[in-house]
Amino acid sequence: MTKHAEITWIAQNGRHTTYERITHVGGPSPEPWALTIRQAVKLADAGQRRFFVMRDGVEVKVEALTSRTGARYLKTANDRNEPHELLKLPANPEFEAQMAAASAQVA
Repeated sequence: MTKHAEITWIAQNGRHTTYERITHVGGPSPEPWALTIRQAVKLADAGQRRFFVMRDGVEVKVEALTSRTGARYLKTANDRNEPHELLKLPANPEFEAQMAAASAQVA
């Protein structure tokens, strides 16, 4: 059975290409969750998750696609080719702090 999951935030890596800029997506329900783009694409491809964002009170489907360079990425149905709508989502400061702390421990 496919679970619906609203994406409410993203994490970015600062890369130049929009296809590879988003590293993680996450949302609030029913418990806060976070996935790498690779995990989210895999779940979407398998039909296990149907991701969406809310725009002006309307649910907009998030799709998994492959860029011309072969990178797998997510974008909304409203976007043409690049994930501009997802890139407008806010960051999650708590998640980014956790990632920074984890990176500092590795370094």
